[in-house]
Amino acid sequence: METRNKGLLLSLLGVLILSPDSLLIRLVNLDDFSLIFYRSIIPIISVIIFLIYYYKTSFFKSIILIGVPGIIYAILYAITHICFVYSIQHTSVANTLVLIAASPIFAAIFSIFLLNEKPNLFTWITIFLALLGVIIIGWGSFTSTGLYGDIMALIMASAMGLSMVIVRYYKERDLIPACLVGCAIATIYALPFDINFNLNIFQISLLMMMGLIILPIPFMILTISPKYAPAHEVALIFLMESVLGTIWVWLVINEVPPVNTIIGGMILLISVTIFIVKTTKFKS
Repeated sequence: METRNKGLLLSLLGVLILSPDSLLIRLVNLDDFSLIFYRSIIPIISVIIFLIYYYKTSFFKSIILIGVPGIIYAILYAITHICFVYSIQHTSVANTLVLIAASPIFAAIFSIFLLNEKPNLFTWITIFLALLGVIIIGWGSFTSTGLYGDIMALIMASAMGLSMVIVRYYKERDLIPACLVGCAIATIYALPFDINFNLNIFQISLLMMMGLIILPIPFMILTISPKYAPAHEVALIFLMESVLGTIWVWLVINEVPPVNTIIGGMILLISVTIFIVKTTKFKS
């Protein structure tokens, strides 16, 4: 139980750090490929520093040891970064975060087929309530003009769900170095396109905040957490980003969410909070 608690609490920390990401993308005001490029190449710095600190002289060996599972994880990692930018740029923040919140369902489905790890009834009920909140948040906001962005968000959700299952399936293998490979793949993807190198101080500051803290830390946590807790439970905690991200946008750029977003957000937060309290035992 203590091991599982560690996974859930790590997930909670990760989602709190990740939550302002959508807001910063709006504020930095760059095109798709420039965003993908900077959000992929800057986190490489943080990941390399962490890997050198952790592995020291075994740094290069750790990358080689990820093997085929690590390459698959790295590709999924790159897909999540690329699709998130496409989604946030081509549909509303609420749409993106709502659809990404479907990742627990994908994780649960992949877990059934790949891990034979069936969620218990309480977890299914919690997922149902959380997704009910998600549906209420997104009610009436799925428009044809944002269809491309919506599809990108669903692809990201499925990639996140599958990546967490892969981490749990290969929990004896250290896949954190795969995050570095994933960043490199996404960087190479964007590089051939027209990248905007004419940035002002404000844009540079936001990109550094995203690239050095908000992106690498939560995704490294997301790589570690499924080693300790079931993949669908980790994904369930990350549902909270759909509410917290909307709140950040509301507070900073005054994009006031409608009543349905507030109601759905309350259902989502309450269901996840009950899940954490009921399933986590804290040591006195």
